[in-house]
This record gives sequence, C-alpha cells and structure tokens, in this order.
Amino acid sequence: MRLFVLLIWLPWSVTWAGPSFLISTGELATELAQGRVKLVDAENADNYARAHLPGALNLPYLELEDAEENARTGLPIFPRLAASKLELLGIARDSEVVVYDAGDGRGASAVWYILGFIGHDKVRILDGGYRKWLKEGRAVTQDVPHPAKATYVPQPRADWAVKTQELAASSVLRVDARSIAEFSGKDNGGARQGGHLPGAKSFVWSRLSGDLATFKDDAAMRRELKAAGLTPDREIITYCNGGLGRSTYLYAALKLLGYEKVKVYPGSWIEWAADPARLIER
Repeated sequence: MRLFVLLIWLPWSVTWAGPSFLISTGELATELAQGRVKLVDAENADNYARAHLPGALNLPYLELEDAEENARTGLPIFPRLAASKLELLGIARDSEVVVYDAGDGRGASAVWYILGFIGHDKVRILDGGYRKWLKEGRAVTQDVPHPAKATYVPQPRADWAVKTQELAASSVLRVDARSIAEFSGKDNGGARQGGHLPGAKSFVWSRLSGDLATFKDDAAMRRELKAAGLTPDREIITYCNGGLGRSTYLYAALKLLGYEKVKVYPGSWIEWAADPARLIER
C-alpha cells in the first residue's frame, strides 16, 4: 500500500510529485478510450518508429538535455525550449499527460521531471511502461498522430536550481546514480574526466527497478535505501552524467516514497568534470 503524505510548500518539497504519479496499464487503457490523456513516448525516434502505444507522440528524453542552461543558470532546461517541444505535441498547460518508456523508467522519469520543472502538475508515469503493456497483449501501432499545435506558457519552479558553485559549498548528501565503473573513474561516460563528486555515495539507479513495474515495491526500495544510508531525514542531491535519466529515476523513486528533501543536480557529472580545477574523487 502506498503511503499518502500531505505535501506543503517547503524549500525542498515539490507539490506535484505525490504518490499518485504512477498510472497502471489498465487505468491508462480506460483513460485512452475516454480520450482523457495526452500520451508521450520518451524513447528515441528509432524505437518509437518500430512500435508504440496507440495515440502516443514521441519526445526523446535525451533531446531535453540542455547543457548550456545547466551551466548558465543551474536549471534543467530553458523553459521556453521545453514548452516549444510540448506545443508541437499539442500539449497545453491543462493537458493530462502520461509519459512512458521501454519500461526501465529512465526516459519517463526525465520527461516527468522536466514537465514538473516548468510547472505542469497533471503528469504521470506509466508503471511498467511499454514492456508491461506489450506483455499483457495490449495493442501497439506504428501510426503517428498529427495533433494541432498548442500554446504553452511555462511557469518554471526556480527553487529547483542546483548550481555547481552552490553544490561545491554544500554539505548535502550527493548520490551518484551511475554505474560502479563510472563512479570509480574507469569509465568517464563521455565526460572530460572520470570519477565522482567529492564525498558522493554510489547508489546505482537499477537497484530500485522492478520486473514488470517501473519500481520495486515500497518495502523493498526502503530496505535498499536504508542499507545505503539514504533515509528521508537527509537532504539529498542525485546526479548522473547529463542530469536526466538515471538521476531523475532515483529522484522519482524517492518522491514516490515520500522523501521531501531531494533534488537533482542538472549539470551532473559532465558539468562538474568539465573544469579541471574542481576536486574529484575516484
């Protein structure tokens, strides 16, 4: 059973990320039949072209990485850029959006996070994604919808900003969602150099992933997190390589469990490692 919490405005809280942001395949099928939701496929264009859920439009999550905005402001993306992509999908501020990916949750969590940043409250993640939908024998298609262009006025949440300079001076718990090879510096993941943020704790994102579910059940996730010292009382910053995908997956899992004091470092390792003067550990 999910734990329901009262969400209020606190420096580290996000009111849109309550326990209800997951939607089951059965619930989605019903809502699609009623024409209630806008469906977004967060996979790359090739995967989308092979097959996708009926009515889904494609918004590859890696197209939302905005390194320039990360470095300049500490924000995940230039809000107008995100809004322009949604407008082409026919999505307005009041649209009910469901986002899915292949099933591991990285892509879906990234799009969900970006929509949350620009102030979109009505957005959910399909639990189990494409993988579960297909396993249940539900319909897929190659047809591409052509919606009318919408108008989208973003209302970004400025308190999401985690600038590199602020992070360098902060004592918050830095949680590295990347692989052990990346954390240790054996794999630089495309960054200027390998390693991890000073004092960071490694917690590979996939430790919380389920089988035909985006996340393990609550009890299993809590055991994993407690064993790693990631308790709800800690102020936590998650990061990966580019700031979307693995870090947003871990962020979503923590929000699902009611963690309030958690943010994503948008610049993540690629930005931190770009400056050879910054301290790194291996």
